[in-house]
Amino acid sequence: MKIAFRVVLYLLLARISYAENKPTIIRLAGDEWFLTSLTKAGLLDSFEKQNGIRVEVVFKKDRAIMYDLDAAAKSGEAPYDVIVVRHRLLGALVQKKEVQPIDSFLAGSSLHNPRFSPQKQLFPDWWRELSSYQGHFYGFPFTALTTYLCYRKDLVEDPLNQQRFKAHYKRELGPPTNWKEYLQLAEFFNRPDEHFYGTYIQGKQGLALWYEWLNFVYSFGGGILDVNHGWQYGDIIVNSPQNVAATELYLKLIPFSPPDTLTYGWNEAQSALQQGRVFMGLLWSDQPPFLEDPKVSKVAGKIGYALIPSATGKPFSQLEGLTYLIVSGSKHRDEAYKFPEWAISERVQVEQTLRGSSSVLKAAYNDPRVKDLPYTPAFLASTPVARPKPTIPESDELTAAMEKYVSDIVANRISVQRGLDALALELQRILGGKVHLKYSPNSDHR
Repeated sequence: MKIAFRVVLYLLLARISYAENKPTIIRLAGDEWFLTSLTKAGLLDSFEKQNGIRVEVVFKKDRAIMYDLDAAAKSGEAPYDVIVVRHRLLGALVQKKEVQPIDSFLAGSSLHNPRFSPQKQLFPDWWRELSSYQGHFYGFPFTALTTYLCYRKDLVEDPLNQQRFKAHYKRELGPPTNWKEYLQLAEFFNRPDEHFYGTYIQGKQGLALWYEWLNFVYSFGGGILDVNHGWQYGDIIVNSPQNVAATELYLKLIPFSPPDTLTYGWNEAQSALQQGRVFMGLLWSDQPPFLEDPKVSKVAGKIGYALIPSATGKPFSQLEGLTYLIVSGSKHRDEAYKFPEWAISERVQVEQTLRGSSSVLKAAYNDPRVKDLPYTPAFLASTPVARPKPTIPESDELTAAMEKYVSDIVANRISVQRGLDALALELQRILGGKVHLKYSPNSDHR
């Protein structure tokens, strides 16, 4: 009888002890393409051991996460504690009160590491644009994204190519710094009889086309709204003379591109470079690791990386990325904050950067392994010249409109000027009285 009692007592005490020591579970949701750099770093276990918090990773794309948060607003139960989404969705999330600021943590909470000073240790413009909205901070960047010019440096260094290029164009062969030089290179290396092409455009309707088109727009000094920060409203400039010139130049690349270039998105563009079918093109900063992997790339070690050519002589880059955000209504608010601050630490950021991310933590680039990545110099050159894009609540709707009209222009369904004028009017409809048109559309286009 005594033995049975002791067994029951032991099991009861063990159950109580387990309940008391059971780790808190926080749910982290984000796109698998990006979160892989974190999960494959093998460091989540160390966070759990250090903090007694287990991280349950849920792979979901941005739109699915937004849908889940909208649905949860009705039920009152937060489906996640931390999310990782593209920063341009921040304004919509803030407007719907689906994420919460971290200002109180940064202001001296015992949860904030006093040795971590984001303003000093992160690239400040990137932190502000990726993770803040209208004066409040909502998290820390998961990854920074920008675009590079990727070109075949082995072909540039070939003596015969150098000799022939100089004889024809009366200048030395090298990576382009402006669009005239880009077109010359595209023409020189365009050899369709050999199934080799000078460049490509990502002409399939979708985000890839919109982002690529923005590279040309920014290079001409154009933009979408006349603002300094993504959270601001300003005059619509999408049909500016600069944007018209940029779009006309963009179309000039089609003759030097593969015949199916209007079906290209991110994957097709990456594959064209990987398989050695094109001389050069623009890719996002999370794609070069696949160019450098000899298991999947025929051109590993043969690619050069540089800033995108500029039409104004002023260097620029895209400021894009994903950010950690704490979900409003999380039952584990303190634990949810601990995770992004741990994730922005040097050890984690170095390991993620080695697996395809680009960190906004300056110290990550002191690591010799990160320094040795062939695209690191291009990223560091991009950080001080990055151009932000809208993060206002309407940004997703604006993006969809731009995708459509730019696609119509590229597919020759409408002229450049008519298409951009129509786009300007559509953006005005979406934004209502919050903005004005800086450039009046031609009355014939209405």
